[in-house]
Amino acid sequence: MAGYNAGRTIALTTGSVDAGRHWLAKHPGADSAYVAGFEWALWDYEDANGLGHEWSSNTAMG
Repeated sequence: MAGYNAGRTIALTTGSVDAGRHWLAKHPGADSAYVAGFEWALWDYEDANGLGHEWSSNTAMG
């Protein structure tokens, strides 16, 4: 849940998922459960705002 909360906070604070993706790219060794929650929050933000879902190979969802 901590990863989801962090991802949600960064998306809501910045108004985009770009900062969250940047954070994920800079922390490749982060705990996989944390990353999964973080990515889920970014996906939820995109979905709730009618945005497309584009993920790079640097993320767990790759």
